[in-house]
Amino acid sequence: MNNAPPAASPYRKILLLLGIIAAAAAAGYTVTCAIFPAPILPKTVSVPAFRGMPVELAIEHLTRLGLRARIADTVADPLAPAGTVAWQSPVAETGLPQGAVVRLALSSGPPLVSLPDVTDLDIGTARQVVEAAGLYIGRIDTVRHDLPAGTVLSTLPSPGAAMHPGDLVGFSISTGPATVRVPDLVGLTVSAARERIAAAGLRVGVLTQKFEGKAGTILAQWPAPGEMVTKESGVNLTISGTLP
Repeated sequence: MNNAPPAASPYRKILLLLGIIAAAAAAGYTVTCAIFPAPILPKTVSVPAFRGMPVELAIEHLTRLGLRARIADTVADPLAPAGTVAWQSPVAETGLPQGAVVRLALSSGPPLVSLPDVTDLDIGTARQVVEAAGLYIGRIDTVRHDLPAGTVLSTLPSPGAAMHPGDLVGFSISTGPATVRVPDLVGLTVSAARERIAAAGLRVGVLTQKFEGKAGTILAQWPAPGEMVTKESGVNLTISGTLP
């Protein structure tokens, strides 16, 4: 009679082999975790929102999170000040593995505007046109010209120049054609000269004192007698003796 133990089933052998493999894998994982406590799977980081933040700060923040920054573009943005982040990819709150790249676009600020041509317009209309373009009136100089008073003769910068919104535009406007002849005032008393100036529609300008000639009289004037000037122009006088 044969008393040898029965042969193991092929299925039991397979199960036994799988059990040995699983035990070995578990042991290996345990040893690996003991030696290298850091997680095997990469850590996921939530991407912050960077729009409107200075680019340097955004890059520094990404570095601290273990992500990498890449400046992908420079764009004009009316809502993002120059030097800040205009857009980012991927968007905020996206989960990324450490070491992933976040693309940033640098804002160059609001788009430039072209200075409208307002020459030959009256100053009131020119102001409306310039302000509608997002610009403002700066210094206004007056020039004697045959065009009606208040007409825009030129702008600084010139029409068509590219400007940032809010920039100032200088104006040169006409004081109107010369319509008043300067009276002859030399030799008159100061009071008589003042009356003649006012009667001509002009005004007394700068007074200069000089000690010569008859005291209290006009020694010289500018503009010269007979010169054509605009109404309300000033006439400068040199007076003998003490200034009144």
